[in-house]
Amino acid sequence: MSQQSYLARHRQGRLHGPVEQPIVLRSGFDVKDFTYRAQGSFRPQLDLAAFDRAPLDPAVLEDLRYLRDMERSTMGQVRSVVVSYTNKESRVAAFLTTWAYERHWIADAYQAVLDAHGPHAGAPQPPEHSWVERVETALDNLSPMVDSVWTNFSGEAVVAGQTARGWSQEASTRAVLRMLERRAGHPELSSLLRRVAEVKATHERFFAEETTARVRTDPRAQRFARAYLTFAFHPLRPVGLSHAHARRFLRDLAPTVAQRRELFALADEPLQATPGTAGSEPLRRAVEREWRLSRYAPHQTLPPASRSARVATAPTAHPFPSTGGSR
Repeated sequence: MSQQSYLARHRQGRLHGPVEQPIVLRSGFDVKDFTYRAQGSFRPQLDLAAFDRAPLDPAVLEDLRYLRDMERSTMGQVRSVVVSYTNKESRVAAFLTTWAYERHWIADAYQAVLDAHGPHAGAPQPPEHSWVERVETALDNLSPMVDSVWTNFSGEAVVAGQTARGWSQEASTRAVLRMLERRAGHPELSSLLRRVAEVKATHERFFAEETTARVRTDPRAQRFARAYLTFAFHPLRPVGLSHAHARRFLRDLAPTVAQRRELFALADEPLQATPGTAGSEPLRRAVEREWRLSRYAPHQTLPPASRSARVATAPTAHPFPSTGGSR
């Protein structure tokens, strides 16, 4: 009797698990079209000579280095998903493959702009060997072993927590792109940031639709979404990036209370329309935690804006595409 091939042993796409188990939630986001239309290199559209004619300010270059390092942190974030229950959700896993590919090219575009300012402009940010970061690194090294166990016991509700984090990260990134574009005042950099924001809008739409579909029907998914947005999470500082560099980055982009209120509104407002994530305000809460931690570090940081930021100041019109748009 001939042995069945590896593919033949799959049942409706699964090698293990009951066929009748509905493990794939289908939102309105077309993952197949997303993979076909993946954004590759930005370099062909970049006019790097424009930076020879009008170089960026050193502070803007520092901000760009931080954004590059944020995009380069992709694989650490993918790792936390791959070892968890979420990897069983084939649509999420398929999306993350192209998501990581596009983030690679975003980081490459930032690196190209940095390289146009000389060999030292794009040098890696030096690590900050604080006790907080040593603890974070140790926990991050342990998390794959721990997460692979408890998330599989917890089941599908965990997915809402991880997609909620992705939603917050992309919304916050688009907000800082807006602030950096306005701060730099450089036509070529503005053009690049707007193209990046179009890609980010698509990423945000996927995470928003996946999270919303889950938290509206499952109370456990709501609890996981809130927990993931609250505990040990900073939308703009992945594990491995320096606390000091994150504080400087936000201080440069939003030095005044009014600007911080605007930033928090742009970053946190998208999550307020969904009952399961309303009131979470992940970026504002993360900045407040950074401010408290800074009292134990030799680095000066910006104090957080008031809790009334979400109602005191309405955000100005966002110049980038809305999350409801398509590519």
